[in-house]
Order: sequence, then C-alpha cells, then structure tokens
Amino acid sequence: MENAGYIALSRQMVLNREMDVIANNLANVTTPAFKGQTLRFQEFLDRAKDGTNLSYVEDSAAPRDWREGPLTATGNPLDVAIHGDGFFVVSTPTGDRYTRKGHFEMDANRQLVSSDGEVIQGESGPITVPQDAYDISIAEDGTVSAKSPGTPQTTELGKIRLVSFADPQALQEESAGLYKAAPSATATPVANPDLVQGTLEQSNVQPIIELTRMMTVSRNYEAAQQLVQSEHDRIRKAISGIVGGA
Repeated sequence: MENAGYIALSRQMVLNREMDVIANNLANVTTPAFKGQTLRFQEFLDRAKDGTNLSYVEDSAAPRDWREGPLTATGNPLDVAIHGDGFFVVSTPTGDRYTRKGHFEMDANRQLVSSDGEVIQGESGPITVPQDAYDISIAEDGTVSAKSPGTPQTTELGKIRLVSFADPQALQEESAGLYKAAPSATATPVANPDLVQGTLEQSNVQPIIELTRMMTVSRNYEAAQQLVQSEHDRIRKAISGIVGGA
C-alpha cells in the first residue's frame, strides 16, 4: 500500500536537490564567468513484492551550461575575457586548473596571476612584466606586450596559454571559479584565440528563468507532498477500519 508514497518521496528528493542547484545558480548571478547548472532526471524501475513494476525518479547528472556569458567592459588592462571556447590555465599547488575568470593581477614578482594569487600560465612559462613597463596590452591571440621608458616600440612579454576540451562536462568545479580536468580529459590548445582586453565575462545565469524554475519546483514539491499526505491518510483509515472491525 505504501508504494505510491515511496514514489512520491523519490520525486520530492530529486526536487529538493534541483532546488539546491537553482539556489546555487541564483547565488552566483554576479560571479564573473560562473556557469549555471541544471539537473537531469532518469527513471528507476523496481519490482514490488506483488510483481508489479514501480517507476521511481532519480537525478542522474548536473550538467553545466558552458555557453558564454555577457561581456562587460571594466577598463582594467589586466581584465581579459574569452570570446568563444577556451580556458585559462592556472598553476596551483595541486596541479593545473582551468578557469574562464580573467580578472588578473601582478604579484610581488610582477608575474601575471589570478585574483587569488595563482600564476597564469603562458605558452612559454609565467608572464613577467618589467618593473618600469607601462601601457600593457593583451592582443586577441593572448600576446602580452608593454612599453618601457625611452623605447617607443612595444616589447612582447609572452602569450597567455588558452586550452579547450572536447567535453567540458568532464571538468569538475572546485573553488574560486577553478575547474579540475578528469584524468581522461585532454587539454588542447585553442587554434584561434579571441581575447578581449579590459573586459570580464559575467555569469551566464538568467535570474528570471531561474526564479521561474524555482516556482515550478516548489509547486511540484507541494503536489508530491499532497500525494504523500493523501496516501498516509488512506493507509491510516484502512488500518482504523481493520482494527475497528476486529
């Protein structure tokens, strides 16, 4: 008799997890380069004691939406946005990590680093800006150049390394907008980089859509709860009838 209740509870469990995903998306609406997630569901079949098939629902994956977010001009010459596919490569104590967050700075050694102080990889190693350099420019292909006092020509300081993955879903999110590649994932150089200096990529989460999804999930959760309550009341009445008639 409790099969209907179990099925409704399985629905509530995945709806609860979907609500967590939506809440996380909304919490990162203003996080640069954040990529929203959705929850995928699949049917889980089981057999009841009487031989009937029971259809439950379970969450199978939470794929990330890798579509490009809107680009916003900041005027900061060390802010860089990726137009199209690609990831910056960051050197961390635990190995290479990947990010689309291009809010860069210079550390005490004048190396190009992320906002968390991790070195941004160039194609030939870290990119170091000379002490007296000025008018730093970053070309579409990732070439970093600067001018020095007394020298009218610009000097190339290095080229930002940009890579892509055949299946970005193989990337695992860590903290601060960094992603770790699965052992089976291979990072390949981006053939035609398209970087935009003085610009940051914003979150691709659309608040209105997420709020609409949240309301839908809430209504579905309430409907499942009503089914659970109805099944509970039905079983209670059945038991009362049996006990009363004994």
